[in-house]
Amino acid sequence: MGRGGGIRNASATGPGIAAWSVGQPVWTPRQYDRLADEGFIKNPIGFRCTKMIAEAAASVPFLLMDKKAEVEDHKLLDLLDRPGPMIGGQAFFEAFFAYLLLEGSTYIEGVAPFDSRPPSELWTLRPDRMKVVPGSRGLPEAYTYDVNGQTIRWDVDQITGRGPIMHLREFHPLNDWYGLSRVEPAAYGIDQHNESSKHNKALLQNGARPSGALIFKPVMANGVAQSAPAPVIEAAEKRLEDRHAGSLNAGRPMVLGGNIDWQAMGLTPRDMDFAAGKADAARDICTSFGVPHILIVPGSSTFNNLAMARLQLYEETVLPVVGRAIDALNAWLTPRYGERLRLVADLDGVPALEPRRETKRKAAADLFKSGLIKRDEARAMLDYDAIGGEEGEAFFKPTGPATSEADDSDGKPEGAPDETKVNPDPAKAA
Repeated sequence: MGRGGGIRNASATGPGIAAWSVGQPVWTPRQYDRLADEGFIKNPIGFRCTKMIAEAAASVPFLLMDKKAEVEDHKLLDLLDRPGPMIGGQAFFEAFFAYLLLEGSTYIEGVAPFDSRPPSELWTLRPDRMKVVPGSRGLPEAYTYDVNGQTIRWDVDQITGRGPIMHLREFHPLNDWYGLSRVEPAAYGIDQHNESSKHNKALLQNGARPSGALIFKPVMANGVAQSAPAPVIEAAEKRLEDRHAGSLNAGRPMVLGGNIDWQAMGLTPRDMDFAAGKADAARDICTSFGVPHILIVPGSSTFNNLAMARLQLYEETVLPVVGRAIDALNAWLTPRYGERLRLVADLDGVPALEPRRETKRKAAADLFKSGLIKRDEARAMLDYDAIGGEEGEAFFKPTGPATSEADDSDGKPEGAPDETKVNPDPAKAA
């Protein structure tokens, strides 16, 4: 409550968060172009992880619900299927999710003739060009987009938080306005993987041999052996560091003057094998992105392992990402078409989740057959409509061939002759 008894409808921490940056764009704390270049363009593991998650998330179909009833034909579904000219929904949402993974934040611009009307087009925006302008209430006051020397600004309603821009971000424990890129926790693994590739390439270019060893021979002066002067050794070390350090110079021989000797060396196959180190770095990258490494890193795997890994990918990574995107769309876009409408993910349309559906069907059938749940309760577990009435409220009743009490009592095997119908003894009959 406020001092005058009014209801406070804003966070008390909002003004404090924005105190030093109200009205001024907040720059991202790192360089997105470097993250995308090193973690996506130049690194095959980061590229494959990003593509795998983004493509899987973009392929999850949407369902539009009006309360509990599905709406099969609607303008919102048409917009999501064809967001703009020359682009389909699959490509649109693949870019949307890829930006979220690489930068930690992703944006959609809704193009509408008036702010209150539903948008007629949707566009993804490069996150490195977008800046958040904090407002005095702890909400973004506006978003600005800088491109080719021009700045475009979209204002945000400070009461509802709505505007032409939808901003979805990953959780970041140290930033109030931008999300945490999945490339950042994987940075060491990405650097190690990239440097290993460069080192291997340099070794191959230089005959797959190390440069060797420089041995400074003692110099005899007045019958006394003297080592090389310190300045000579320091100069050799500096030259070694300047011209021969780093992955690009791996294997290059070094030529120096003076009384030194050259001792060539050879590498064993084990020394040249960087596969183990690269595989370890690749697993770190997969862990950061949330992708089971057996889907990316070559190794021992079976069909069942791959199937379970794909199911794990969807359950632990893809579906949570899709869920956050749907929540954001239901808060920003769906209410413009009606307050009763909401988007949900059509999980039945995802082939990779078939093991999950089969387990759910078996569990519902087992519970019903064991008499623990009613028929309508079992149908509800499988998202089917209720039957209602006595049939829906009924428990499972086993069915089988009907047997009479007389058959149960005499215990004779089926097909045995009936003694009462056999011809009587002639002697007794007489």
